[in-house]
Order: sequence, then C-alpha cells, then structure tokens
Amino acid sequence: MLDACLISKELQGRACHLAAVLPTLHFLKDLRFSGTMMSETIFERISAYLSKKTAVQRLSEDPALVSELLLLVRLVFADGQKNQAEMNALLRIMQHDFDIKPEELPEVADYLKTFSYETTSTQAAALFSEMVPERRQSLVGHLLTIAKADNEIHPAESALIARVVEQLNVTPEELFERRQNSGQVED
Repeated sequence: MLDACLISKELQGRACHLAAVLPTLHFLKDLRFSGTMMSETIFERISAYLSKKTAVQRLSEDPALVSELLLLVRLVFADGQKNQAEMNALLRIMQHDFDIKPEELPEVADYLKTFSYETTSTQAAALFSEMVPERRQSLVGHLLTIAKADNEIHPAESALIARVVEQLNVTPEELFERRQNSGQVED
C-alpha cells in the first residue's frame, strides 16, 4: 500500500512537471531559429530528421530500386570476379543517384541477399518494361557505366546488358540522345 502511494505521488509529480512544461513546449513550437522568420520551426526540423528513412526502408518500399540494384550488382560479378573499378562505379551510382550512404551498404547488401536471391535478371528487368523511357534509359546507362568502368566489357557483361536492353526496348539512339542531353561526352 505504501509503495502504491509513493508511485502515485511520483506520477502526480511528473504530471505536474509536464503540465508546467507544456506551455514552454508550445512556445518552442512557434520559435524560429536565430529570431529570423525561417520556414521551418524547431519541431519541423526535428520531425524531418526523425522521419528520414534509411536505405533499407526505402528499398522495402521501392521494388524498382531493389530490381535495379540487383541488376547492377549482378553486372559487377557477371564475369565471375569482383573488379574494384566496377565496384567503385556501383558505389558512386548508389551514393549519388540513390542516396545510399557508404555506412548503409552492408545493410543494403544483406537486404538484397535476403529478399531477392531468387529473383532472376529477367524478372528484375521486367519491372522496368512499363516505366517511362527516361527511367529505362537510366537503368541501361547505369549498367553501361559499370561495365566500362574497368575499360573492358566482358562477354557475360555484354550478354546481360543486351538482355536488359532487348527486354526494355531501349534503342542505341535513345541512349545517345540521353547522353547528349545530360552533357556527357560520348566515349
């Protein structure tokens, strides 16, 4: 009985403290940084930070991203060996185009290994067949970037890219036009 009274008094004390703090929190909600009229309140910035999704969370919600990463990883190993130049190209694509940070790579690799090990390259590419041409061309562009990273395109890499290009119905003219529009110089 004594313990219940102590717990009750402690809870009442916390409730009183919370009641005293709430007006302050309400005030902070409207507080702007540095006294200037910034577009975000402290709470909006904290909320945005806390709601930012990890790479694995984004993967779990985006089958196209999973499929593309699966195809890119398979291309790196298509010739039967891990080439560092191709691996570096893959890492650059993952970081710059998909916002996957280097520290997230082990979790991403585990996710791909766990959830897509039975997915064939044909199945992965099929997901892109109904997408807008720019998205299909982007996938092929990423594949080509990785394949030529080591200055040698292995026959197995060429075969994988050819299957994807055929399945997605992407023409060489479209790829050339895309490169010209992006400001890249043709190799």
